[in-house]
Amino acid sequence: MTTLVHIRVPVETKAKASKIFSKLGLDLSTGIKIYLAKVVEDKGIPFSMKTREGILRGFKIAHDQIEKGDYVSHKELKAQIAKKARSFK
Repeated sequence: MTTLVHIRVPVETKAKASKIFSKLGLDLSTGIKIYLAKVVEDKGIPFSMKTREGILRGFKIAHDQIEKGDYVSHKELKAQIAKKARSFK
């Protein structure tokens, strides 16, 4: 069963999104359906929503941690992620 959803978006946004979806071999409707399915799958917005200030604050924190040597190597990070992933099984 399906339902009809009406939304209003700026003309330019619709045109740009349609062009991007077209390059991916999708129409606008399919692109929106994929987005909504991802929202349901993730139980939230499927991307980070931060203000520019929030992003800059994150960069500052990361920079300060690097300056203090408070970080792990890529190899160690991969090992931590793998360990965490195994704990979910």
